[in-house]
Amino acid sequence: MLLQVFIRYGKFSNATLLLDFGFTLPYNNYDQVQVEVSIPHHDCLRALKLELLHSHLVPTVKDVNGFNSSGNSFVIKEVMSASGKGRGIPQSLRAYARVLCSSSHQELSDMAIEAAQGDGRLARVPLKNRTREIQAHQFLLSKFSHLVEEYNACLKSLGPPTAPCMFENVSLRRQQARDLLTGELRVLKSASAWLKYYCERLT
Repeated sequence: MLLQVFIRYGKFSNATLLLDFGFTLPYNNYDQVQVEVSIPHHDCLRALKLELLHSHLVPTVKDVNGFNSSGNSFVIKEVMSASGKGRGIPQSLRAYARVLCSSSHQELSDMAIEAAQGDGRLARVPLKNRTREIQAHQFLLSKFSHLVEEYNACLKSLGPPTAPCMFENVSLRRQQARDLLTGELRVLKSASAWLKYYCERLT
């Protein structure tokens, strides 16, 4: 008598499943992307922005492998609705973008005062200056759009899903890479759609 055994691996992304268990899923609801954003060294307000972020933001996140990191690294999950419903873009990332796109000491000072008067967290609410609010989110939209282009290029380099291969192991690895990239691309596209909708709503 043969018994069928089911193993529950947990709510892991394809990146974790591939790294830890050696397989991927064609469609994984738990896929996520870790995105890094940084303040350019040529920014004349860089020191002030970094100080402000260190004092009021510095999120601590767990990457797809469970390791903690902080500062300018953010975990993005799929945004289920571009119309504003659902999780949206992480508030810490939106706050980081608002600080990054600030262009004056006064703007940074206003954010620090707002954080001190509230719960201590930075830029939890939209900027009063709508132009600046749009600029910050357009920066994020540009970042995600660039990542989407990179992922599409990587997928294209793998060839079509039905591309013949004389080595079974190579074919399997190619499919796993495709599953990984497709899932993360889906996350990035959902984030881009959310940001585009948000900016359009403000204009």
